[in-house]
Amino acid sequence: MAVAIAVRVRLFARLREQAGLETEALEVAPGSTLADVYESLRRKHSALEPDRDSVRGAINQEFSDWDATVSQGDEVAFIPPVSGGC
Repeated sequence: MAVAIAVRVRLFARLREQAGLETEALEVAPGSTLADVYESLRRKHSALEPDRDSVRGAINQEFSDWDATVSQGDEVAFIPPVSGGC
């Protein structure tokens, strides 16, 4: 049984600026949810947006609920709301 699983995290827009990076490899416990991944990332990067209501999460390029479980090798993305345009 695995002690940890590895996921690749991508951050977009202001989240990328807050964390100071675009991608990061992160190890989390098996059975971790999208919310768990975000909280692990926040522990490493305290400037990251604390309000999850202002962030959308995705697993393998599909928007997901915060309680969705991540698996070994998943690509996890966190995206803030985007405004602007015509």
